[in-house]
Amino acid sequence: MLRLRSPVAQITIAQGRAVGVRLKSGETLHAPIVISNATIWDTYEHLLDLKDVPDRDRQRAIATPAIDSFMHLHLGIRADGLDGLTGHHVVIHDLDRDITEPGNTCMISIPTVWDRNLAPEGHHAIHAYTLEPFAPWEHLDRSSAAYDQLKHDRAQSLYRALERIIPDLHDRLVLDLVGTPLTHARYLRRHHGTYGPAIPAERDRFPSCHTSIPGLYRVGDSTMPGIGVPAVAASGILCANSLVSNDRVVEMLNAIGC
Repeated sequence: MLRLRSPVAQITIAQGRAVGVRLKSGETLHAPIVISNATIWDTYEHLLDLKDVPDRDRQRAIATPAIDSFMHLHLGIRADGLDGLTGHHVVIHDLDRDITEPGNTCMISIPTVWDRNLAPEGHHAIHAYTLEPFAPWEHLDRSSAAYDQLKHDRAQSLYRALERIIPDLHDRLVLDLVGTPLTHARYLRRHHGTYGPAIPAERDRFPSCHTSIPGLYRVGDSTMPGIGVPAVAASGILCANSLVSNDRVVEMLNAIGC
């Protein structure tokens, strides 16, 4: 059974073992195995009670460095006269600055170049993003003028990047949505809206799906093999393979015709 719009308040532990979850609604769900897809910080800071986790494990988890969050643009524009437009672009504003400096490197995707069904006829959909630290946003009220001003200011590098590809961008706009680190944190329920742990391959490796609490497993970009959609999907596969025998996996694949 799949439950939507059912945020989890806490992973419940009994006699040292994970036995289910308590929803924010107050409902308790029981299960012999609990798998957390939350970030490592959210899992150990918010979903597990202090008394249920060895302090060493908690401190190590929350000390994991985090990658910055993002500024995002989601735009709808008129497509007339853009027949030669290509779908993927990387714009670096200043080659003398670090490419990881927020606002300097802007990633742009225009999926309607390949599939016009992704936007109304005669229009293109655009997604653009750049790294953005969480700290300047942390104490802002999303309904405040200060938030609106910072949102406007920090989005300008993305608009400038897009104008290098579509010079008359602003004249074409029909939909203009700006996302901030607070947007990430709110809608994706992610610690500081982060993209994931900053674990360089030469220094350490991402942890496995196993935890020190029996019955509790972890998947997602805080675990091996790391960040990104393919890696996150692989983390789920790795966890499933650790819980189900190879023979059972073959049975299930045969059942679905693979």
